[in-house]
Amino acid sequence: MLFYHFNCLNDFIKSDLMTSLKAEKEDLKQTLHLYNSKKMNLLSITTNMLSMSNALDKNQLENFYETVSLLKKSFEHINNIQELTTKLDNDLTSIISLYDKSLDYHFDEIKANLVEYNKQRDELTHKILEFETMNTSILNATIKLSLNLSHKTHKKIEKQPIQIPENVKPQKDTVKVDIELEPHDNNVLIVSEKEQKAYLPFFYATVKEIYQNPENHYATMQDVVDELYVVPLENFKNSSLARFREAFRLIREKEKASVSKAFDLGLELMFRHELNPVIIAACRNLDELDIYLSYLEDHQAYEFSCFEIKFEVMPQLVKKSKNTFSF
Repeated sequence: MLFYHFNCLNDFIKSDLMTSLKAEKEDLKQTLHLYNSKKMNLLSITTNMLSMSNALDKNQLENFYETVSLLKKSFEHINNIQELTTKLDNDLTSIISLYDKSLDYHFDEIKANLVEYNKQRDELTHKILEFETMNTSILNATIKLSLNLSHKTHKKIEKQPIQIPENVKPQKDTVKVDIELEPHDNNVLIVSEKEQKAYLPFFYATVKEIYQNPENHYATMQDVVDELYVVPLENFKNSSLARFREAFRLIREKEKASVSKAFDLGLELMFRHELNPVIIAACRNLDELDIYLSYLEDHQAYEFSCFEIKFEVMPQLVKKSKNTFSF
């Protein structure tokens, strides 16, 4: 707030205006910097939430949903804070410009602008208080989830100690997709019950881009495929959490879109029980997912053709009648 009493505004403009405006601009600059840092912290919390989602059970689903809903609102609050802070900074620049041109000529306009500025500055303070209250709730919720997960993991380790036989060599995984031998797009999703893995479709250009990025450290393009496009089915065991996670990643990592949009899609699809989360992971962009969802809603998922979907199911006996079985 630049001034506290309207009756003193005239004296304030004539005496302390420029000093106060420069100090206010510096304060807004610090606010922007602070909430950029807070946004990065929230993004880190979100990343941790996604990484722990595989280990959460259905009993923790409600807590997870409430936490990510709070995270979504917090990102929206931060965006509002940043937008309003930027607007206020621009308003101050305009006031300074009017002052430099002619204080006497623009006195009434400057006065009106300062009154409006004060109102919006109060709004900014209110938004900051709202965010900080919500941020405390988020921290408490994530700590609760982490403690529950830690307790669950500890019990699991106690019951099932890991033992590695000395003379057993791990078998090399079967390579279903060899990008070195077949340097083109992979347009097939393979869900293998036998291997307990999903082999995801990819665009050759995307794999090549990831491989050539100096920030990544892949020895071959096949390493990219094996790490990013071969996924354990265990990751999709809790389907609701998996739908949220894969939708969020689709928006952030494949579409390079905003966190808010990622939360929107994740929460929208989280409880779409008819949607297999592997399909979300397999979609290479949002257009493919939208096409699939459109067919799914019309009960015509078999018409989807952006990529082929193959399920490798383990042979099992199916009871047809009292004494008749078939594979």
